[in-house]
Amino acid sequence: VEVRRALADERSGRVVMVSHCLLNEHTRYPGGAFRPGAVTEVIEPYLRDGVGICQMPCPEQTAWGGVGKTNVVRFWGRPRLRWLARVCTSTFLVYTRLRYRGLARRVARSIADYHANGIEVVGIVGVGASPSCGVATTLDVPAVLDGLVGCPLDRLDRAVVNDAVSAATRPGAGIFTDELDRALCRRGLDVARLEHDLRSEWPRNSRSPGALPVSIAGGRPTE
Repeated sequence: VEVRRALADERSGRVVMVSHCLLNEHTRYPGGAFRPGAVTEVIEPYLRDGVGICQMPCPEQTAWGGVGKTNVVRFWGRPRLRWLARVCTSTFLVYTRLRYRGLARRVARSIADYHANGIEVVGIVGVGASPSCGVATTLDVPAVLDGLVGCPLDRLDRAVVNDAVSAATRPGAGIFTDELDRALCRRGLDVARLEHDLRSEWPRNSRSPGALPVSIAGGRPTE
């Protein structure tokens, strides 16, 4: 403590944890990126306020076949494989949760490290309508997968994908968010949870719904 006091510098002592795709839209699902790089309307306020920005790992990139989500996307537009996708979905979701659990524990350790060194984690920003990083809203994964697999390839386009996301959006936390909340709860850490709604990025003149506001969600999971 004495050394840190003697070497005090300009750091603000505040950081925010943000979902990976808010700084890098290249990890979004195909057709889901509406910004060339970062979602600046989410990031810029933290930059102006001198808050450090910590990019969490993209759980879908890790568990779903890299940036292209090939383990999932390879089935889209292939109605003949609809039966196989339905059979595999439950196992796929169990695998997803196990992989996300490890990532969540790593992020929780990082947050605990900041706290132990006197740095405030001002919030964790998730992405609404995400099956992984949603805070107050997530996706009915079996429903959206079934719809996209069953759509003939010659009819599959960006609007179809985003309409499927909109139709399958439901209240609740994403799988990664749920695991992160549990990991933080076990460490006795309570960090504000914020949600940037993915659909707020969609153009108002698209077939999909228009902008929705950023919302705040809190609470801990029931153990």
